[in-house]
Amino acid sequence: MLKAELRIILVVAVLMFYAILPGAASAFLNFGVKWDDSYSFDKSNTFKIEFYAKNNELMRTMNLKTYYQSTGDNFVTKMEDAKGNYTETVLDKKNEVAIQIFGSGRGAAPLYNAGGFKYPTEQELKKLDIVPTTETKQIAGFMCKKYTYSFKNIFGEVWITDQINLSNDLGVFRAAKMAAKHNTLSVGGFVMEMTTEDSGGGKTLMTTVSLKNSESYTLDFKGAKMGTAVNKVNYYTF
Repeated sequence: MLKAELRIILVVAVLMFYAILPGAASAFLNFGVKWDDSYSFDKSNTFKIEFYAKNNELMRTMNLKTYYQSTGDNFVTKMEDAKGNYTETVLDKKNEVAIQIFGSGRGAAPLYNAGGFKYPTEQELKKLDIVPTTETKQIAGFMCKKYTYSFKNIFGEVWITDQINLSNDLGVFRAAKMAAKHNTLSVGGFVMEMTTEDSGGGKTLMTTVSLKNSESYTLDFKGAKMGTAVNKVNYYTF
């Protein structure tokens, strides 16, 4: 199964296992899960994800987009495949809650789920050690330096730029398989491109297409039939 899809399924499984059927407002307040009626964003970043099988055969592509606020901390990630199936995740840092929307390209009503998260302690942070090389290249107009990494049977490349001031929460690293195992990197900078390969020959390539686009985007949750999760999970699970 493809790496990004595995991560989506893992998140869904964690949340839905503890899900409470949507009900009155008091149902989620009792568990400390609360969210705003709507969220607005004015900036976006766009990315492309390519999945390869053995012999470098391209199997499928997906589009990834992050929306964020010029003057706020909240953001949303949206991953969509060629069939119009998508997952959106809103990270509300004030309320410490993640809201997920699962939609299909077949016109069915989307599913909503909200769950609290907790930030890892300093001891719980896990850094992925990356090794610098002398290679450089431009990605989306920014000069990047190549790093490599390996972890158990997974290995790959990381291309990082220091020419832009953005959190990696808003880029490809958060969506990568390795981010589920490692919260941060051993060096600073913004990840512009990342590959993950395994011993079986599968590979995922995640590339930045554009950054800091001016784009208005609003999500309205008034009247949404929201399932809620009882337990809090690690912030980097989403």
